[in-house]
Amino acid sequence: MSIFLKNFNLLDVDRGKLVPASIEVLTFDWDGTLLNSKEATLRAYQVIFREAGIPLREEDVFRYYSPNWYRTYKALGLPEELYSWADNRWLEVYRNQPRSLMDDAPQVLQSLKGARYTLALLTAANRNRLDEELRIFNLQHFFHRIVCMEDYRTRKPDPLPLLSLIEELHTIPEKTAYIGDAPEDVEMGKRAGVYTVAVKGPYVSEEILIASNPSLFVRDLSELAEIFNSGRLK
Repeated sequence: MSIFLKNFNLLDVDRGKLVPASIEVLTFDWDGTLLNSKEATLRAYQVIFREAGIPLREEDVFRYYSPNWYRTYKALGLPEELYSWADNRWLEVYRNQPRSLMDDAPQVLQSLKGARYTLALLTAANRNRLDEELRIFNLQHFFHRIVCMEDYRTRKPDPLPLLSLIEELHTIPEKTAYIGDAPEDVEMGKRAGVYTVAVKGPYVSEEILIASNPSLFVRDLSELAEIFNSGRLK
């Protein structure tokens, strides 16, 4: 099992000491972290760019993928005046595409909740789409609080929604971890002063995630649960 943690020789490190003992709140990203929406996302981008008359290669979608999709629109050459249309059309196409949970997502959430962590969800996803997917996969009951970036009219890596969530949970950044699959997730967490975990998902390469310098890098959710639960259960 491979784990990246800056400045540590992992052969000499107790897994129970990989994360601060102070961590009580685990806040998750959605797309690419708990939900595998890669193929649905790709199809939605392909449709809107074809209808906009702009050539689009599959590899370019993921080369410029960002949870702040306006960065992706800009990088792929979509005119700004089409952004509003693209947002609506993207959701129309996306909702008709198959999606699945990341491997072991329900079991990992159950395990972490059983270890007495407070679980929260903070995502860039559209609120209506998120609520629909949480119902489909029956995950809503795991989270003490669910927040969308759109609730604050801001986008990752702006830390405002995360800081507001921390305040609402009556905790502090030092007791909080943010878990996501993109450099913007890591940057947002750093700006909020929380422990940052980058988990390898379907969108962003391992090399790019490690280069974002998270507090911890893991290759899957089971690895995450093993580390956070180590020494937690009594």
